[in-house]
Amino acid sequence: MDDCKKKTRVRPLAFLAAVLAMASLAACDPAPRIELARMKGTQTTTAGSYSYFVPPYSLYYFHNMDKLGFQLDWVRRAGPLFPLQEIDAAQPAFSVTYNWQGRDYTLDQYLQRNNVLGFVVLKDTRIVAERYFHGAGRASRFLSNSVGKSMTSTLVGVALEEGRIESLTDPVTKYLPALADSGYNRVNLQQVLEMATGIASSENPEDPNSTIHAFNEMVISGRPSFSDYLRSLQPVPGVVPGTVFDYESVNTEVLGLVLEKATGVPLNLYMQDKLWSKIGAESDGFLYRARAQTDQCAFGCFSATARDYARFGLMAMNGGTLGGQRVVGERWMREATTPRPLRMPADDKGTGYGYQWWIPAGRDGAFEALGIFGQIVYVNPAKRVVVVQNAAWPEADADARWDEAGRVIDAIVARLSP
Repeated sequence: MDDCKKKTRVRPLAFLAAVLAMASLAACDPAPRIELARMKGTQTTTAGSYSYFVPPYSLYYFHNMDKLGFQLDWVRRAGPLFPLQEIDAAQPAFSVTYNWQGRDYTLDQYLQRNNVLGFVVLKDTRIVAERYFHGAGRASRFLSNSVGKSMTSTLVGVALEEGRIESLTDPVTKYLPALADSGYNRVNLQQVLEMATGIASSENPEDPNSTIHAFNEMVISGRPSFSDYLRSLQPVPGVVPGTVFDYESVNTEVLGLVLEKATGVPLNLYMQDKLWSKIGAESDGFLYRARAQTDQCAFGCFSATARDYARFGLMAMNGGTLGGQRVVGERWMREATTPRPLRMPADDKGTGYGYQWWIPAGRDGAFEALGIFGQIVYVNPAKRVVVVQNAAWPEADADARWDEAGRVIDAIVARLSP
């Protein structure tokens, strides 16, 4: 349990004790509140900005996105809870030691140094570590950022198996004819999944003129709609779709819109019926968007508990099945987590990309769902380990932090392997 939560536990049911507890809780809040109308999408990921994406605000809002006044598209849990085996309280707290940049650190030191909010480690279905910080707890719903892309990909696999999507070779415009005058008029669904569309777009969080900042503005203000914005995107001259990897959130939004057209169901309800109700989630999740935004957000606006992210990881680890419920076929999970034969940037250090999943080089065939500011769902089928990290890093995308997170995860996997 987080130290802040320990301090705010009310012992007697007396009025004075309750007042003192509320005062203590307020003191534990790590940041002042954000007024959404004052945020600027062009500065959402810039350090020092007035933004729920950056500390100190992110330390609170990354597990309280429902406090900002957004439209919440709920993804309700249903059916039997998939049980996770609890930590044996009689055993010493799980830890590892790892070396980073010439120094030895413990797991707890890593968690404190990297603004981690929630951290869960599973060995099969057994919880071996669970930590929460900055006022978060087991019931907190943590922001996915781009971890949500892997969930959208899974739903594409479901729709394909159901015949709602006929083929991954289908052109995007078969489902979204309004994009006929955009760069997507020459792109098929597989190329969208692979992030190989050849669309002129920029995901650079340090560039205030990038497409991702424009998308953030659309999430906050609702204008224009995602659909209208996508119609304006054009191809990169000379780039043939399917040949060059270029990670862009606009592509995942296209997948979300395709899913809604193909299934005739809003994205949150399709996710609820085809994913959330089948992994035995213990809590509802939600997608968020501006109240004026007419399109649901498919690329990174999901919130759920750390344990439910772990259940999603378990489903992926088990080839698309959990607790006797099949979400998606084993073939889809295998293809989705196999690196595609595309030209990758040199700075990716051998990392591969499948269908909206990352595949780290030389790490047991493991794969990951990753989101900016340190969101991770790591899945290792060979070693039967799932690691969930929800964090609020000061930087949106820092190579050193990703590398250190990989070092910690490798130490955890080694400790749990026979």
